[in-house]
Parts: sequence; structure tokens; C-alpha cells
Amino acid sequence: MRPIDADLDRVVDEVNRILGVGVSFDVLYRPVNYSGMRLAVYALNGFFQSLFVLDVVKAVEEIAGRLAEHEEHGAKALGQAIMAELPFVQVARTDDLEKALVNVLSGPMAIFLDGETEAVLVDTRLYPDRDPNDPAVERVIRGPRDGYTETLVTNVALTRRRLRDPGLRFELHQVGQRSKTDVCLVYINDVANPDLLTAVRDKIRGISVDGIPMAEQSIEEFLIDNKWNPYPMARYTERPDVVATHLLQGYIAVFVDTSPEVIILPATFVDHVQHPEDYHQTPLGGTYMRWILLLSVLLSVLLPPVWLALIKAAPEVEALRWVVPRETGGVPVWLQMMFAELGMDILRRAVINTPVPLGNAIGIVAGVIFGQTAVSVGLYSAEVMVLMAVTYVAAFAAASPEMAAANRLIRMALLILSAVFGPWGCAAGILGWLLLLARSRSFGVPYFWPIFPFNTYGFKQMLIREPLPDIRTRISALHPVDRDKRSG
Repeated sequence: MRPIDADLDRVVDEVNRILGVGVSFDVLYRPVNYSGMRLAVYALNGFFQSLFVLDVVKAVEEIAGRLAEHEEHGAKALGQAIMAELPFVQVARTDDLEKALVNVLSGPMAIFLDGETEAVLVDTRLYPDRDPNDPAVERVIRGPRDGYTETLVTNVALTRRRLRDPGLRFELHQVGQRSKTDVCLVYINDVANPDLLTAVRDKIRGISVDGIPMAEQSIEEFLIDNKWNPYPMARYTERPDVVATHLLQGYIAVFVDTSPEVIILPATFVDHVQHPEDYHQTPLGGTYMRWILLLSVLLSVLLPPVWLALIKAAPEVEALRWVVPRETGGVPVWLQMMFAELGMDILRRAVINTPVPLGNAIGIVAGVIFGQTAVSVGLYSAEVMVLMAVTYVAAFAAASPEMAAANRLIRMALLILSAVFGPWGCAAGILGWLLLLARSRSFGVPYFWPIFPFNTYGFKQMLIREPLPDIRTRISALHPVDRDKRSG
């Protein structure tokens, strides 16, 4: 804490030096003298509307003039009058200079008064914002089309609109010695597990870094301990309805200013293979689509390595001869698969970095022309191309890009084991994959729940999209305070 000096000249010299007034063009400083009462106003250009500032200045001028008429002089009287009469909702006072400066850099206006050791903070900010458009990931055929934006206040409002529970809490923390990024911890206080909440809160408060310009990814890496595990221990979403649903279950959400992605904690493997579209269809249709999604995840991991293992075993097992490609060319099948994996990753990166008008053309040229040519010249067999195409379509069926990326790494590892050790290597790799999932934990919650440890009711919910009237309890693995979904 740094106290505010009662001498306005000293305060102005210190603030001008720290904020770089005269060097940074966007830092606005306005000295004001009303009826012998001196003030200094600081704000950042781009974070407010000019009309708001004019309204504040006009209101302060009227208050100072009225005090002069009644011969009520002094900074203390003016400060109290501003707090009581300024026609703005968010007005506060602080005796900490550091807090006042952080507020200025966050958008609010700071007013320093000569002879007063407290500053008046007026929140007139208006952040650059975009409309809450349809999220690019987790898109639905039916359902809401609004998604989170890069502005924290907008995201909070979108969540409040869906949850009008008085127990909904938005805890604001600032992370980064230099960036001072706003990080918001969101939960329902009479539902979320207090131990889980304390663990996440302590992690956020314990973050020691100069800044988090990469927003949510930087926060996740500080929150999650097993950093080299390929599987995501947190779930990301841009959908307010998904966040509201998880909060009601007892999950905790972390909002990071400047990012439209919301972190949901803890996360399990099953959380990443569910989609909001399931709840915008009939229970039977949603159950079928859930099975399709689970099948797609299994195919994206196991199809190429298991096929390669069967090809390796085919010379010794007559019944498996049909799985061997008819024409393999001069390139081994395992090498064709690895080339296809690397080629698709290169194509994905190229499409991301290609300007939007050319993105579709690049995908068509690389996917169709190069693929057809590679088969024609014998670099790839037709069976390998079809199988890898099915694998990648199945991978894109997953709603979580983080899960798809982790599955891709596991698939490549299984391919290498199958190529080197044959069926036994593939079997050992699959066993190691399952052990990895079974041993992983996200904030104490088993990552492979409800498969391991097995939970009958949770396993049923994983496979079946139950009608909402039949769901009576919250997820037991989270240990929520209120387990009854109908008691709220």
C-alpha cells in the first residue's frame, strides 16, 4: 500500500512520473480549480465516453460552486459532497495510491483533491466490445446463438441472464504484477464444494508472474499441476448456457478479461465428449448422438494403430489377410500413416495462417489434388487414404479441440508402438493409455470418472441423455453441498 499525500502538487508529480503523462498520449491529466479548491483528474483515452467525462466535470463544478456559496471550503467537504451527490452509480474512495493507479489503468477516472489523503474513483469506462455472436466451437442447430466476448462485464451479464440465483458469486481477482489482468472466480455458494472452491481460489491468488497476455491458457497452466499430461484438465467453452449448466452441477468457472473462453473446473474425460446439441434434441435423439460422439472419439484414437497391428499380424493369421492393402507401393504402411498424420497437421496449420478468402481454396488444393496425386504415383495406398480420412473426420466430431489434440498425440504414439512391436506393442500402448486416464486427476476429481472409479449412475448418464425431469441429483464426484437438484 502507498498512502496518498495531502499535497496535491506532490501527488501530481508522482502520478505523472508513474503513468508517463506527456509521454503516453492516451493518459489524460486535467488540473481543475473550482472556487479555490484544486483537483487533478486522471483517465485513459479509449476507455470512456467523452460525454461521461463532461458530466462528471460539470457535476463536480456545480458541487464546488454550491459549497463556495455556503462558505463550506476544504477538500474534505468537497470529497464528501462528490461521494454523496455525483450522479454516477459506481463511485468509491481509496487512500491507496497504487489502487487508484490500477483503477485508472483499468478504465475508471481518478480525482485527487488538494488537502485530502483519499482519491475519488468514478467508473465511467466503456471497453471496446463486440457483439456476442454465435461461438465458433460447440455450435448447435437449435438453441441460443449468443456467445462470450473479450469483455468481462459483458460475459458476467450473459451469465446473470441465465442464472438469477442470489447465491451466484463473481469474485474478482487481479493477476500479474504488470498486466493486472482481471480474473473472475464464478460459483454458486450453496452448491459448489467449499474445499474445491478454496483450492481454486488459493491457486489464483498464488499466481506470481509479470503478466498473462495469453489470458485463459496462461491461467490454466498455473492452476493445473500435471502440465505434461496431454489431456486437458480443464474444459473451455464460449457458451453461456454451458457455463450456467455446469455451475448448477457444482462446477467452478473462471472468467479472464480479454478472452471469450471460460475455464470450467474440474474436468473429466466425459465432460469433453459431451455436446450441448444433445440437450436441444429429444432424449432418444440426444442419446443416439452421444453414442456417435463416443464412437468418433474411439475411432480417432484406435482405428489407425489397431489396423496397423492387424496388418503386422496378418502374415501369421490367415483370417486377417483381408486387412492388408492390395497395393502398398514402395512405402511401408506405417510410414504412409505417419506421413498422413504430419501432412494433415501441416495442412491444419497452413489453413489457420492463410487469409480467410484463400483458406477454403488451400484446403481443397491440398486435400483433393495432392491426395489424389499421392495415390496415383504410389506414395499412398487408397486404403490408407480412406482410413486416415475417416480418422480425421471422427476427430473433428469431438466438441473439444483440446481433447482432439490430445487424442492425436496418443494415436501417433500408438502408431509407433504398433509399427515397432506389432500387436503386442499396440495392446501395451492401449493399456498405458487407459492407465494414464485412470491415474489422472483434476483438482482431486478422478479424470476417468465414472468409468474408473466406476459409478453406476454416472455411467448411465454418460451413455444416456436422460429426460431433464428424471435427473434428480448432481454429480457425486464433485461432492456438492446441495446434491438435490430440486431443492433449489
